[in-house]
Amino acid sequence: MNLTPEIENIDKIWDSYSKTKDPVEREKLAEHYLYLVKIALGRLLYILPSHIDREDLESYGVIGLLQALDRYQPEKGLRFETFALSRIRGAALDYLRSLDPLTRRERRGWKEVMAAYQKLEGEKGREPTLSEIAEELEASVEEVTWIIERGRSAFFFSLEEERGEGEKLLDGVKEERLMFNPEALLEKEELLDYLGKAIEELPERERLSITLYYFEGLTLKEIGTILEVKEPRVSQIISRALLKLKAKLSDWK
Repeated sequence: MNLTPEIENIDKIWDSYSKTKDPVEREKLAEHYLYLVKIALGRLLYILPSHIDREDLESYGVIGLLQALDRYQPEKGLRFETFALSRIRGAALDYLRSLDPLTRRERRGWKEVMAAYQKLEGEKGREPTLSEIAEELEASVEEVTWIIERGRSAFFFSLEEERGEGEKLLDGVKEERLMFNPEALLEKEELLDYLGKAIEELPERERLSITLYYFEGLTLKEIGTILEVKEPRVSQIISRALLKLKAKLSDWK
């Protein structure tokens, strides 16, 4: 499929659509710029866990493209491509946020576990054990394990967690910056590159488990068969890897 279909006189179509809002011309413009959806969502589609429907995500990206066509104001001097990339990514992220499986209580627990992990790691100069984290939080190992396992199911959504007051990690570049500073678009991509490098630095078993679970969609049982360990052990391996990755991501910029 040609992602950038040839349309003659695209400037004329834009000029006419800006005046008439003709749905036929809107459809032509949408077809012409459909490739922007692939560009905007390309990296997201690569890193998302396999249980998320890619076609659904792309559909929301198309919605973002159509919104961009409706709201674009060429007289402001901003290239449509820059404006559309922001809208497409925003629509897709709104969809992903709606899938966040964690309750507020669980999300708060996840943050507390991460804070305890980082505090103890700094104090001890090594990775803390689950027992040490539990003691720091005055909780049982079972409770801490449960929180981590709940967080595991939402790990990639946690990239959306608040980085500061009202600011999101993947959505932290404010729309005005995206519109008037196209280079700021790269900031989100840089974060995903950083995540990829953090995964590569994990010990072999942890790296393999994370890859198979999130990217390949294997079950804990299937991963256990590959690693020749039981399911509970696979769960522990993935949980520990997530703690390391979250700690790494907290240092990003």
